[in-house]
Amino acid sequence: FVSSKNKMAFDYVKKWPKWITKVTYVYGPEKCGKTLVCQMWAEKSNAIFLDEKFLREFSSNKVNIEEVKNKNWIIDNVEFFLKKKFDEKVLNLINIISTSKNSFILITSKFPPKILETSIKDLLSRLSSSFVIQIFEPDNELLCKIIKKYLNDRSISISKKSLDYLAQRIERSYKTALEIAQKIDNLSMESHSTINYNFLRS
Repeated sequence: FVSSKNKMAFDYVKKWPKWITKVTYVYGPEKCGKTLVCQMWAEKSNAIFLDEKFLREFSSNKVNIEEVKNKNWIIDNVEFFLKKKFDEKVLNLINIISTSKNSFILITSKFPPKILETSIKDLLSRLSSSFVIQIFEPDNELLCKIIKKYLNDRSISISKKSLDYLAQRIERSYKTALEIAQKIDNLSMESHSTINYNFLRS
């Protein structure tokens, strides 16, 4: 679902290739749709998701730098790669793409670039100077849409009144919305209960 909380990321993906920078950095809370944004852009741009194998071989004879300059790349969950000590290779890749004519890179994280855990200040500087987009925690309307869609996909109906009741009582996060929807799905199947006030209260 597109709302004011994620619209900027959604719109910017659609805008490609008219991006204003070679490097785009999208950050937001867990389960907010960062990977989905990456998948949308991958379909549009034929971008390649980076993996550990590529980064291990990067800067060696096994990777053709000219090919790198002519493809689009995605680093989804950059903190995972930083924990694996690929900091310098990520920086080298960003530098190569920044000076290329035909290449772009999309990087995602749970954190804004300034607080990423890396000892390489140049990497933090590069990421901070990229085009940075934040995906915000959902509002009540978006929480309700997430829960309703999850349940509708499993042929479980839930009233607007029940959704409003839930949205006012759960943590306002994408992860919690999905967790509560999964609990409703599992418990309603086990108990064969209808989704009413008493069921939700319990």
